[in-house]
Amino acid sequence: MKYSDKEIIEAIKKGNSNRVLQFLYRTVQFKITSWILKNNGSEEEAQDIFQDAVLSFYNYVLANKFDENKSVEGFLFAIAKNRWINKAKQNKRVVTITSEHKDDSTEDNDFLKQTFSKEKSDKIEDLLSHLGERCKQLLTYSIFYGMSMDEISVKMNFSNANTAKTKNYKCKQRLIKIVKENKRVKDWLYE
Repeated sequence: MKYSDKEIIEAIKKGNSNRVLQFLYRTVQFKITSWILKNNGSEEEAQDIFQDAVLSFYNYVLANKFDENKSVEGFLFAIAKNRWINKAKQNKRVVTITSEHKDDSTEDNDFLKQTFSKEKSDKIEDLLSHLGERCKQLLTYSIFYGMSMDEISVKMNFSNANTAKTKNYKCKQRLIKIVKENKRVKDWLYE
């Protein structure tokens, strides 16, 4: 049986997720596994990454944080891709960042990466300055330099990687809120 994105989300919210999760495993897992295998990953690593992506998606839906205008498949693919890139960096493996997936609906980090381009750097610099120097520095390290939370925690003197991760999340949420609430900012980011 085939499920629409709306049906998948409704089933998870109602606690009837077994069939829709099986559907996702049948329809999306192969694409993610193929991409990870092409980027120096193993079958086992691909399965782990996919399970993590499904769990994240599931939690997003239950917490009412999933944007229902986004593609479920695209969201899962983006989470898996980001997790694999981070894992590959930690293991010093080469990853081809090009995506075979048509819909790059994503987690916050991908949203921010897609939004930023070189010609907009001055405006972005100004936008980041509204967050304060600490957030600006943290987001620069995580988004633009792709540093791990361990590296950031050392560089910014956080007590550990979890603290860096929490601060990073809060800074991203503040930035996304500023963008979403300001039509003018939204317009020039997407022009």
